[in-house]
Amino acid sequence: MVGLARLRIRGKLLAIVMAATASALLLAGAVLLWAEWLRGRRELVRDLEALAAIVADQTSAAVAFVDPGSATEVLRSLHAKEHVAAACIYLLDGRRFAAYGRRGGLGSCPPTAADATGGSALSGQRLGRGVVELWVPIAVGEHPGGVVFLRSDLRWLARGLRLQAAALAGALALAGLGAFLLSLRLQRIIASPIEELATAAATVREHGDYAVRVKPRSDDEVGQLVEGFNRMLAQIEQRDAALLAAKGALEVRVDERTRALAEELRERRRAEAELERKNRDLEASNRELDDFAYVASHDLKEPLRGIHNYAGFLLEDYHDQLDDAGKEKLQTLMRLSGRMESLIDTLLHYSRVGRVDLAVTDVDLGTVVAELLDSLRPALAEAKAEVRVVTPLPVVRADRARVDEVFRDLVVNGVKYNESAIPTVEIGALAPGSPAGGETPPREAGPVFFVRDNGIGIPARHQQVIFDIFKRLHGRDAYGGGTGAGLTIVKKVVERHGGRIWVESAPAEGTTFFFTLPGHLEAEWRPEAERTGGERVG
Repeated sequence: MVGLARLRIRGKLLAIVMAATASALLLAGAVLLWAEWLRGRRELVRDLEALAAIVADQTSAAVAFVDPGSATEVLRSLHAKEHVAAACIYLLDGRRFAAYGRRGGLGSCPPTAADATGGSALSGQRLGRGVVELWVPIAVGEHPGGVVFLRSDLRWLARGLRLQAAALAGALALAGLGAFLLSLRLQRIIASPIEELATAAATVREHGDYAVRVKPRSDDEVGQLVEGFNRMLAQIEQRDAALLAAKGALEVRVDERTRALAEELRERRRAEAELERKNRDLEASNRELDDFAYVASHDLKEPLRGIHNYAGFLLEDYHDQLDDAGKEKLQTLMRLSGRMESLIDTLLHYSRVGRVDLAVTDVDLGTVVAELLDSLRPALAEAKAEVRVVTPLPVVRADRARVDEVFRDLVVNGVKYNESAIPTVEIGALAPGSPAGGETPPREAGPVFFVRDNGIGIPARHQQVIFDIFKRLHGRDAYGGGTGAGLTIVKKVVERHGGRIWVESAPAEGTTFFFTLPGHLEAEWRPEAERTGGERVG
């Protein structure tokens, strides 16, 4: 490129034309050779497929009657095909039944069918370095009786391509010579006017003589360039005066704009500082709330244990002295204190979920769910419930204990709030970006997991309330009781992993919880690959 920059315009035009011509000719030649190579290889594969079909048909009787001699004679007839380097027949048990090969490294057949086909199906093909290998089944009646294996040598194609390349090189050389001679003559049409422009520009630069003009010789772009050059010289003097006048105004505008930008920058910095301060205050407030919940929960549990224990002591020590009303009141006191302690434990657990950092690792959700269902097996059997994993589950980057808690709470809820004869829960995952529950999360949100049950369902007006802490849609002791914090903790765990959770339900039609975990690892995971009913527990 440095040498080209030093050439005069005539030399540059000639070099550019020749470079473009040579590149086009070489590219066209390469494309033709490559197309010829692909065509020849495609025709060879078709020929090989036809030969394999013929050999399979002609050797079916030999395979059926275990006559390797007849099969070998059929294979030897392939000697007329120069590109066939080796041909073999294998029985279904993998033994080599008959073989044919030319001299050389490509003429030997693999000892077994597994070595020849790579352990794949009875039919297929493989393209390697310089060879094409193809195998088809031999039909004996309506059943396969063996495999025909053919190997073709691609080197014979190269010989024909070399001859075509030599002829093409000669044609390219003649075309290049013609292009050189023609370009040498025609480049003057463009070079001469440009050289005159260069001479005029040098005169203006050295002497400041704006009266210089160049005579146009054509009406094309070069002629327009000459006319533009002449008009430019006429306008320069007028523009010099206008530029001097505009310079002062521009300096004033630049100064004003600079002051405005400086003020805007100061305002932006003040806003950023205020936002950062508010973020710090919010983080401190959240930490204080978490600490308060932890400390309050911990300190409240001690007196509650005392109340519960003393009520139990009164029932035990003064059982004979208390009437039924007194016993009932003490039992109610024990039950209420126990419930209060359960609520405090739930609050403490909820606070810990927000305070403790996640122990993020590579988590195989299939293993997590399998271990979870194994631990729930006695409870599921008692409830006569059935839990199925209906799709494979991927590996994600997550906190294993917290993810186990999410699946555990959703499965237990699906069995708990259920009036069916056989409570059923299904667990699975959809591919990233799949529509689910009336929503279509973005692909970057990762797979969409679901836990579906055939339970009592949730009315639409309550489908957001269920995620509020201590919110129960039923009586305190209905459906086995509870604090009403399980789904709240599930939502918080999912959101701490960067995901979100939503619900699709209708009364008496069951409920499906959907949630995302963005840390998906398995790029090749496809949930549709194994929809065979999945693992079943219960």
